[in-house]
Amino acid sequence: MAFRNRVKGLAIMSPSQRGAERPQRRLHRLSTAVYSKSEYEFFFTICARHQGQPFFDKRLAEEVVDALLWTRKRYGWLLFCYCVMPDHLQFVCRLLQDQVTIVNAGARGFQIEGVLDHIARFKSYTTTQSWKHGLTGPLWQQSSYDRVFDLQQPLEEVIEYILNNPVRKQLCRPHVGVIHAAS
Repeated sequence: MAFRNRVKGLAIMSPSQRGAERPQRRLHRLSTAVYSKSEYEFFFTICARHQGQPFFDKRLAEEVVDALLWTRKRYGWLLFCYCVMPDHLQFVCRLLQDQVTIVNAGARGFQIEGVLDHIARFKSYTTTQSWKHGLTGPLWQQSSYDRVFDLQQPLEEVIEYILNNPVRKQLCRPHVGVIHAAS
């Protein structure tokens, strides 16, 4: 008979017992090596965390865009497009050359630096900036949604989706003519 501690009728189980009862969570990321290659384009959606719609604050939204553009320049990205929505940021980027910097990733060991590391630094910096605007705690959710495309796949649909996001949410009118985006 297994020994269990009971507190107010709740069984307290060891981590190994709890893990056996829960299904294993599937990793949603590819190998970290993929995120350091220049032959892929990356589509990211990074959502705000518990802040409602922080990017209605125009000054904060502008700081996020400035930080994204700085990140692009610092780490050698080609930035195809970006869109700041009231509660999230979407963008498509590609590294201009393969990353060869090895970084200490803590518990993950030493790894090749990639776009995920760049985004982590971007999120840390913009979180600190958000505190100057009266927000507290993390600005962003811990992870992000991403899709990876090889250079053979057309990005037009993804870029159109991102640029039309404010139109779908009725935040602006449909664009007409040439679209200008950072590169």
